[in-house]
Amino acid sequence: MTGPGMTHDPDLDSAITEFRYVAQRLRTLDQQMLTAAVDRYKHFAAIKHERAELWANLRGKAEKLQLVPEDHHLGARALLLVTEVAWILHARNRRKPTPAMIKAMVRDMGELAKRDRVEAEADKVETEFRMRTLAVRVSAAQAITRHIDLSAA
Repeated sequence: MTGPGMTHDPDLDSAITEFRYVAQRLRTLDQQMLTAAVDRYKHFAAIKHERAELWANLRGKAEKLQLVPEDHHLGARALLLVTEVAWILHARNRRKPTPAMIKAMVRDMGELAKRDRVEAEADKVETEFRMRTLAVRVSAAQAITRHIDLSAA
């Protein structure tokens, strides 16, 4: 992706190109961690080590670019997000995305994530209520079973 920038920051454009592989590799490693067999500790440890190195590179670049000066981990997440969005748009349109395209997609993804978060919070409240209700039912069942056992004796 050469020519006019994808963003208004040439250093960020360079980082997007530089970290394309990193974004893909992190997704692969995340999937491998989820499916890694516990008995293959060395393989799991190697995945964690590679993943940590990739995140360190992202954090270092985010710090250098001052994406989120007060939180380099958040800056690394932002760099990963913009990299993925730029390459998704590039693949979809078969041309370099414009800053407006990237901004619009990132904004849409943020709104979707916000809605998903609200739904997840609601699901959490519902689950906690269900757990309390079931805990009371378990206690009630144990209490009545004990009572029946004691009255039969």
